[in-house]
Amino acid sequence: MTGRVVSTGNALVDVVAAVPHLPERGGDVLATSGRVEVGGGGFRALVAARAVGAEALFLGRIGTGPFGDLVRAALAGLAVPAPLPAVPDLDSGFSIASLEPDGERTFTTVPGAESAAPGLEDVAVRADDVVHVHGYGLVAPRRGPALADFVLRLPERVAVLLDPGPFGADADPGVLARLLPRVDWWSGNAAEARAATGLGDVEAAARLLAGTVRAGAVVRLGAEGCLIARRGSSPVHLSVPAVTAVDTNGAGDTHVGTFLAGLLGGLDPADAARAANEAAARFVSTPR
Repeated sequence: MTGRVVSTGNALVDVVAAVPHLPERGGDVLATSGRVEVGGGGFRALVAARAVGAEALFLGRIGTGPFGDLVRAALAGLAVPAPLPAVPDLDSGFSIASLEPDGERTFTTVPGAESAAPGLEDVAVRADDVVHVHGYGLVAPRRGPALADFVLRLPERVAVLLDPGPFGADADPGVLARLLPRVDWWSGNAAEARAATGLGDVEAAARLLAGTVRAGAVVRLGAEGCLIARRGSSPVHLSVPAVTAVDTNGAGDTHVGTFLAGLLGGLDPADAARAANEAAARFVSTPR
């Protein structure tokens, strides 16, 4: 690999509580365990990319405060540079994650410095890099238009992946209209694909999404693997090893980071997606 996986996504702190069930409205539930860890779509994608040997660069914003310090320390532990200046007088955000016994997670996110203006005007990206854009950044009013500007300034050879996340369909339609023609790969789960297209059939959604970007779309199907649709071709289903899920928090980001690292390493996109399926299966079946 000669280039880097470059993420403009978010990094924040996850406060995770393992619960026997979600509480009723107005109720309470005792967690069986808990932890505090650095998460966010940008950070977790870079963790996955580093795990398979890719160089990485973090171009998200980090706050000034205890949560920002945790984010900086975690990136330093990965040997991932984070060259943007800290956001003054604002800490990084945090997410309260409830983790149920089947591995499903439910989030409440409190935005922080990661929603600030991106500050990417003077950042240089190399022609052999791949760039990760996350939907959380697109819905923040100060970030969305500036992120689109940044992507449109990138060298033509730089591959761009858009991961919409749960809020990607809520981004300003004008921002998406500017951004999508420069995106090479769209990668999200089935619910996100349906939200982005308005189509109930996930294969039809994958086909439509592949036609809106330059290379294609990857639609994650959880335990059923994923669909990969190249522009102008029918979607292909790629299965995933059967595992018992214990924690799905970050599985999609792991898939994205591994897929990007595969592209960076010269893998055919289908082979990169197979590697991403395997990495995500290992991730969800590993207690943390």
